[in-house]
Amino acid sequence: MKKFCTLFLLIFSIVALYAQNSDTTEAKGGRKFRIPEEYRPHFTATVLGRYEYNPQINKHHFELRHTRIGVSGSLHPMFSYMALVDLTYGGKFSPVAIFAQFKPVKGLSLLIGYDKMPFSSENLLSPYQYYFSDKSFLTQKITAWSDVGAVIAYKWDKVVPFEIKAGIFNGAGFGRQMEFQEHLNFVARGTFELFKNFKLSLDYAGVRPEAFRIHHYGAELAYDIANLHLEAEYIYKQYMEETLMPTHAMYGFAYYKIPVGKKMLDNIGIAARYDAITANCNGHADADGNFAVEPLRQRLTAGITFMFVEKPLRAGIRLNYEKNFVHKGVTCKEDRIILELITHFAN
Repeated sequence: MKKFCTLFLLIFSIVALYAQNSDTTEAKGGRKFRIPEEYRPHFTATVLGRYEYNPQINKHHFELRHTRIGVSGSLHPMFSYMALVDLTYGGKFSPVAIFAQFKPVKGLSLLIGYDKMPFSSENLLSPYQYYFSDKSFLTQKITAWSDVGAVIAYKWDKVVPFEIKAGIFNGAGFGRQMEFQEHLNFVARGTFELFKNFKLSLDYAGVRPEAFRIHHYGAELAYDIANLHLEAEYIYKQYMEETLMPTHAMYGFAYYKIPVGKKMLDNIGIAARYDAITANCNGHADADGNFAVEPLRQRLTAGITFMFVEKPLRAGIRLNYEKNFVHKGVTCKEDRIILELITHFAN
C-alpha cells in the first residue's frame, strides 16, 4: 500500500506539472495539437487538521483528519475518470474513489471502479462539505461503505428534477477485488426535488458482511430557506438473523449561515444537531461465533464555523462541542471539544 501511495503522489505531481506548463501534445508523426480545455485534468487537495479535548477524562490530542488529493477529467465526450485518495485517514493511506465513467447520452452514466456506495446524503459528502467536524452515528456506524463495483445513474432536470442510481458491488473491499464472490452487495437511491430547494431521497442497500444479509432502508429530507439549511435522515436496518433486533438510526440538524462579505471573512455558520442509533451490530462474528452489539447512543452537537473563503476554494475554522448519552448504567466518557482547520483547493 505504501508503494501505491508513493506511485500515486509521483503520478499526481508529474501530471499537475505537465498541466500547468503545457496545453499541447504530440500526435503520431510529430504533429502537435492543442488539448481542448474540457479535456484538461482537474486537481483537488483537501487538508483538515484538528485539536480534540475530552473534558470528562481531561485528555487531548492533535489529528490530521484528512489529506486528500485527486485528479479527474474527460478524455472524450462520453468518457471520464477520477482518482482520489486520502493519505492520512485514520493514520494510514486509504483510496477514496478510483473509477472510469461512460456517458452515452445526456443524463445517463455508467461507472465502474472503486467508490462509495450511493446511500445516505451525509455519507456522499466530501470532508470539506461537512456541516460538523464529525459525521453522525448513522454514517459512522452504518453507511460508511466503499467498494469495487458498478453504478448506473440517470439524471433528469425537467419539471420535477430527479436522479436515480442503482449499483452492484463485490462486498470484499479494495484489497480483495480480484477474488470471485458468491454474494454481492446491492444498492439503489433516488433523489427528487419536489419543489424549489426541497429534496427527498429514498435509499435501499442489501449488504452481506458474513453469514447473513442485512437490509437497509433510508429516507432523507433537505430544505433550504434563505440562509437556513435543514436536514434529517432515518435508516431502518433489518438483519436476516433471528437473534438480532432491527436497528434504527437518525439525525436532524439546522445550519444557519450569516453572511459577512468582508475581504477576510465570507460568512459565519451556526449549527445544532441531534443524532441517535439504537443497539447496532456490524454483522461480523468473533472467534466464538458471537455477534457484538453496541448499545444505544445519542448525541447533541453544537458548533460555529468561520468561513474565510467558501467558493471556489474553501478555508475556515470550525469549533464543535459534542455531548454523548447512552443507556442508564452504561459508562460513556466520549464528550469532545473539537477545533478544526478546513482547507480545500480545486482548479
